[in-house]
Amino acid sequence: MAGLRRFPGASYVATRRRRGETQRALILIMLVSGCAGPPALDRAIIRGHTAEYEEAMRADSTNPGRAYLLWRARRDGISADEAAKRDAAIDAARNPFDARRDRQAVSRGAVIYAAHCARCHGVNADGRGPDVLPEFPCKDFHSLGQRLAVTLHGGAPRAWFQRISDGSGAVVNYPDGPSTAMPAFGSTLSREQIWLAVTYLQSLDCCVKPQTE
Repeated sequence: MAGLRRFPGASYVATRRRRGETQRALILIMLVSGCAGPPALDRAIIRGHTAEYEEAMRADSTNPGRAYLLWRARRDGISADEAAKRDAAIDAARNPFDARRDRQAVSRGAVIYAAHCARCHGVNADGRGPDVLPEFPCKDFHSLGQRLAVTLHGGAPRAWFQRISDGSGAVVNYPDGPSTAMPAFGSTLSREQIWLAVTYLQSLDCCVKPQTE
C-alpha cells in the first residue's frame, strides 16, 4: 500500500550479516597473522625473474613497454603487432591477474615495481624512495588503511591503474623535463606491465609463500 514503509526481507538481512561477519573475519586474520602489506621484494620475486626482465628490456632501451611486448611476442611465438594488439585489448578497469592466487604474477609485478616505481615509492612500498618529493608524498601501502582496503576488497586497482597510466599531481620540473609529480607511464609501459605492478601492490606478505631451494 502507498505510504507504507517497506522493510528488507530476511534473506537480505542474512546476506548483509554474513558479509559483515566475513569482513570482520578477514580483518581478524590480517591482524593475527601479521599481514603488513606487500611483501619485501626479495621475498616476492621468484629466482630468475629479475634477470629475465632485464634481458627483455635490452630489446628497446628507449621504451620499456615496447621492449616488454617484443619479449612477449618471442615468448608466445606471435608477431610484435599481435602482442601489441593483445595488450591494447586488456581492460583498463579490471585486473586480469589475481594477487591471492597467481604467485608468478606477484613476482613479475614486484620486478616491474622495483625497476620503475621503487625510486619514489620505496623498496618497501612505504613511500620513502630516494627520489620522492617531500611536497608530493607517495602512498604508504603498509599503512593500516591500505592494509584493510587490500585485505577486504583488493584496494583500489582501477584507480591505481589510472594513476600509473595517466600520472597525477602538479607539474614538476624534473631534471629530464617537466612532468606531473607522479609521472604518467601509459606511453612507456604496456597495460600488462601496469597491471602486474598493481598486482604486486595488491598482494599481502602473509599470503605470499617464500621461495624454497
